[in-house]
Amino acid sequence: MTSFLGWRRLHGVATTSPFFGGAIMDEKNNVQQLPWLPEIMELVRDELSTLTETQHEQRPALEQEVKLLEDKIKGWSASLAKPDLSTALRTAIESDCSAALDRRQDIENSLAEREAQHEQADRLVDESEVLHRIEQLADVLDRNNPTMGNLHLSLHIDRIVCAPDGKVTMKICKLGSLTEAVEIFADVDDNGDTSSNDPKKTRGAPRRRARLRVESWAEDGVNMRALAEFAADSDRFAGLGEDWFWTDEFQIPDRPLSWVDQNAQRVFGRRQEAKLSHAKLAAEFGVSKPTIRAAINRHLATHPDAKDEVNLSSGGARPPKFDLTEFGHEARALWAAGWAKLKLAKKYGCSTPTIDKAIAWAYDQAGLPVPTRADRQSVRVAEARQMLDTGHSLDEIVDALKVSDVTARKYLNASFAAEGKPMPDLRSKRRQS
Repeated sequence: MTSFLGWRRLHGVATTSPFFGGAIMDEKNNVQQLPWLPEIMELVRDELSTLTETQHEQRPALEQEVKLLEDKIKGWSASLAKPDLSTALRTAIESDCSAALDRRQDIENSLAEREAQHEQADRLVDESEVLHRIEQLADVLDRNNPTMGNLHLSLHIDRIVCAPDGKVTMKICKLGSLTEAVEIFADVDDNGDTSSNDPKKTRGAPRRRARLRVESWAEDGVNMRALAEFAADSDRFAGLGEDWFWTDEFQIPDRPLSWVDQNAQRVFGRRQEAKLSHAKLAAEFGVSKPTIRAAINRHLATHPDAKDEVNLSSGGARPPKFDLTEFGHEARALWAAGWAKLKLAKKYGCSTPTIDKAIAWAYDQAGLPVPTRADRQSVRVAEARQMLDTGHSLDEIVDALKVSDVTARKYLNASFAAEGKPMPDLRSKRRQS
């Protein structure tokens, strides 16, 4: 309950309605009294009294109208029973009889509805019931259930209007805790049309909200689906007079300027005055270099005539850490012999990108392109085949190429496959131990 009724005090927002404050709590933090409740209950009693008096005056006339309609319906029914009745007259009587039946049904429904309203009157003026529902609203909000919170707040809040200048106007219905009273007190004329207070006649009709997905019945027997339908109706309070509403007005404070906006001119002026780099400015102002850069760009964007006259040298390219001329040719030869670049990097104490640069430099010095992996494998295949054709054993080929037995066989198999020949049995070519 504290989180709801104390919201206004917590955020320091001044409002015009008493709805959010002034509650008297007991030792268990339950609502015992609301300062505005007696006045509302008095208004409800007065409205019920006026409504009851009006309905009491109208009831005899409505009952008399029902009796007259029944007499007419009986007469028309007797006329329709005549077989020789003309078609034109039969059609006219059927039309009149149908209209009379509809009118009688409307009056009977209205009288039954008024009887139900009288039965609800005692509940509407029960302050303990209102306090209980307010307590339910607080409990729902404290449980942090967005769906149920949205539903219960919709019973109280008619609309929230946000203006470009930061002004927020919230219209709250005083009958939010008595949803039954909303339908009873809505100003409806005899034809069922809402009165001139209908907001739809003075403003654009808002889009109907989607019905919230809730269980059919709550633990206390409340029909939640009916409440969800009521809450989704954007015109749920149409027909109620302005006396049944409070208006809360909030003013959203201006958003504070960011550090960049507040210090853009200072940073730019300091840079032009002392010819400082972004790094030195960041150290001086105690922020990051991107923040300094953003402040300078913000000043330039808001001052089209300004120009950053500071043009500091970036220091040029870094000198190479390794002299490629010292090991480039050797690295090229070892790489061509089958050494992996990672192995070469460990040998020379550098990174593999440095090995790439050294090999590229060596080939460039020789006026040759750096061979691709396929080019290098073709060379190895040719070397293995040449050694085999000149009488070398498989073991000698393995030793010369510094590869495994499997890799040497793969090279030879690729060579013979390119010629469309099967690879011979190499067991006889093995060197005798």
